[in-house]
Parts: sequence; structure tokens; C-alpha cells
Amino acid sequence: MRQGYSAYRNAPIDTNDQGKLLLVTYDVAIKHARLALEKFDDRKLLEERVKHVYKIQDALEELQQALNLDAGGEIAMNLYNLYGYMFTISVDANISNNKAPIEEILTYLESLRTAWAEAALKSKAESMPNAEEMDCVAVSA
Repeated sequence: MRQGYSAYRNAPIDTNDQGKLLLVTYDVAIKHARLALEKFDDRKLLEERVKHVYKIQDALEELQQALNLDAGGEIAMNLYNLYGYMFTISVDANISNNKAPIEEILTYLESLRTAWAEAALKSKAESMPNAEEMDCVAVSA
């Protein structure tokens, strides 16, 4: 029974493509960066802010783990280092009560998310047969 439930629970993850999962992870990180920024000016909201920064850090770790350093070469290593840098400055932001590092992280995350979204669309378009090929398949069938 537990195995069936586990398989059911993991089905959406197993069936989603890697690009979609990356975008979701970026969306989570961006959402929590924005929420953390809202909490910086009010010391009474420190605990909430810290929770949001932890969520950013969790997402950054997920993004690092998703990288294939062997296949990705220099680009993957640069992303790995950038995610590590963002993690480090998010810790500093919490310690120093300074929102500038979170603003910097948000800028990086938004840019990277846009790039990944464009790459996913391009990859999907390249993997789909064009209309002329579809007509040939339909005619020959």
C-alpha cells in the first residue's frame, strides 16, 4: 500500500520535464526573495524574513543539485558557482540585516529564469516536427 501511495505522490515529478521543474524552482526562489524583501524594514517581521531567506537557500541548493557538471562543462560550473555565491550572500543578508544582497539575488534569479524559459521553449520547438513534416506523415499514413 505504501509503495502505491509513494508512486502516486511522485508521479507528477517523474513525468514533468526537467525544464519545467527548473522553472518552478526559480519561481519559488523569486517568490520568496520578493517576500523577504518586504520584511526587511520591519524588525517585528524578522522571523518571517528568515523563513523566506531559508526558502531561497533551499531553492538554490536544488538548482545546484540539478546541474550536470560532467555534461554541462564550463557553463554548468559557472552556474554552480553563481548559485553558491547567491547562497553565501543570502546568509550575509540575514546576519547583517541588509536587503541589498537579496535584491542582487532577485535580479540574478529573474534573469536566469528568463533565460531558462527561453531555452525550454526553443528546445521544445526544435523537438517538434514542423508543419510540412506533419503533412507528409498524415498523407503517407
